[in-house]
Amino acid sequence: MILIADLGATNARFCMTDDGTSYFHQAKYPINNFDSLEDLLSLYFSEHKVTNPQKAVIGVAAPITEDSISFINIDLEFSKQKLKKNFFPKGLIVVNDLELQAHALLDLDQRHLSYIGELRAKSGPKILISPGTGLGLAGIIGDKVISTEAGHINISTAITNDNLAVIINEFMIKEGRAPTYEDFLSGKGISRFYTFFSNDKKLKLTNEEILAKRNDSSALQAINLLNYLLASYLRYVTLVWGATGGVFLSGSIINSLVLTEDYQDFRDVFESSDTMRIVLESAPIAIVRDEEIGFLGGMEIAKKLLN
Repeated sequence: MILIADLGATNARFCMTDDGTSYFHQAKYPINNFDSLEDLLSLYFSEHKVTNPQKAVIGVAAPITEDSISFINIDLEFSKQKLKKNFFPKGLIVVNDLELQAHALLDLDQRHLSYIGELRAKSGPKILISPGTGLGLAGIIGDKVISTEAGHINISTAITNDNLAVIINEFMIKEGRAPTYEDFLSGKGISRFYTFFSNDKKLKLTNEEILAKRNDSSALQAINLLNYLLASYLRYVTLVWGATGGVFLSGSIINSLVLTEDYQDFRDVFESSDTMRIVLESAPIAIVRDEEIGFLGGMEIAKKLLN
């Protein structure tokens, strides 16, 4: 058996696979409830009566550089060598969480996709973007998946409208730095935008409640501005990556933020370019509806450990 773990900044998701084609023993835990990955693994194995599988594929909301892995938005770290020695001596693959999810696009069932516009995914470079606690982006060329830290790019002043300019200025005064796309295209961005439009400094609504309150003018203004910023961001990263094969969006925020009634305005903003409109008009955009895309991608990687 091979463990698959999708470790975001909010939730830790686990499952097992025998053959890389199906998974079982799914579980989800709030990751902030644990002091270490070892504690998480021990609980999961205990609750599902899993004998240490000795092999694992783990996606983490962190850059993969040296042996030590430190998460960006939570206080959690671990050593790959130590984890392999103590839990997975027969094989351990650690990748960025968006890289994990992006592997699912190599063989994703079309029924899991909702397209924004008439274009459908085709051959060519692709990108996967997922707003959550942070903002992740991975690229796909052929069967090669490449992780990035593109969520940490500073917001371009070229796309700033009146409301966004005020929000950016307030952010810079408070934080002492320019905002990145991750600062706004994330859970914390939802609450920041709603607070700005509602002037409610004692925010009591969750992000899920804000996105569901489209009959509330402040919530709708926040949603519209978030969609504008997201479509603008996609325009830039699509051109940088040359992602004419497809632009894919995943995660629970996306599934509540970008609804059918937003599609036309979303594509209009995405295609808004004086010089590259013809390229952008040829790029499909799709929302991945399967929230367990990390498991699907993990199974693709797990096939490397089957021998």
